[in-house]
Amino acid sequence: MSGAQAAGIVGNIGGAEDPGFVLDQAEIGAGAEGGGGLYQFTPKSKYLTSPKSDKSWSVENQRDVVMALEPQTVKAYFKETKGGTPEDAATAWMNGYERPSPSARANTNSARRAAARKAYELFGGANISGSDSILGDATGTADSGSNTQNDENQCSTSSGDGAGGDWGWPFASIKNNDPGLSAEQQFGYSASRMGNFHDGIDLGDARYGGQEIKAIHGGKVYKIGHKGYTQSDLGYYIFIKSDDGYYEVYQEFAFSEAQASKYIKVKEGDTVKTGDVIGILPKNGSETSPLVNHVHIGVSKKELSAAELSAFSNDGTWLDPVQLIKGGQSKK
Repeated sequence: MSGAQAAGIVGNIGGAEDPGFVLDQAEIGAGAEGGGGLYQFTPKSKYLTSPKSDKSWSVENQRDVVMALEPQTVKAYFKETKGGTPEDAATAWMNGYERPSPSARANTNSARRAAARKAYELFGGANISGSDSILGDATGTADSGSNTQNDENQCSTSSGDGAGGDWGWPFASIKNNDPGLSAEQQFGYSASRMGNFHDGIDLGDARYGGQEIKAIHGGKVYKIGHKGYTQSDLGYYIFIKSDDGYYEVYQEFAFSEAQASKYIKVKEGDTVKTGDVIGILPKNGSETSPLVNHVHIGVSKKELSAAELSAFSNDGTWLDPVQLIKGGQSKK
């Protein structure tokens, strides 16, 4: 890891996540299910229950657990930041690993970047050359198909392809190729979002609550993870890889462990066909703590952990699910 890349991670810790560098720092105001540690594992039990954890909260062990839990994120970070500045590395780590809410990104990005520069200068980052050895470890973990993540939903990261095939709408009630999306629910330009960009579509519970969420494209469920508890976060997310090069994500329809158990209907390693049930969107008004009011669906041709680096950038990483569905439905 180069000095700039290391400083980017340290900048996130010192600039926003754990300014005091308390090794087992609990997330302030988040309660028992909040994050913990230098990397704010959320919930903190994610660190403690990982097969890689020795429960010491040491710097080295937290690093090892991060690499085991999110190997593709680490790989994407190395690729994105190679030869870059500490400041840009800090932003890349924030977008790829920390994944805070849009408002938190806007409010903390400058502090993360400033802390990265300070760490780079304090520890002589210019004299630290990059090494691919840690990247090789991360890549090997990702490609092995081994179970490396063990969060509160007892899910593991695995690799593997699945059938692609036709495209279809996520709800059976959608008729005449019209999902009825408002401007802010649609893919693309969004006046209210960071970067004025929405990387997918939002389908609300006022119209679709209580209905089954169906796979819009066939593939293999290769990761189910969790990040955050509010509408500005991902909540529980489901990553699917199709054998025709597409990746699909379904998120924000469950935020707590209880909601995930109730509404997520797939597990890692499952292969789904277009139209198979992914989960259920809670009925309108039925889930208020944490609040659930829609499902977000995104599509990319990049691996999704890497695609998250462009969550607020209209750089071609994310594709419009509506157009893909309209153009790829079965003609039978």
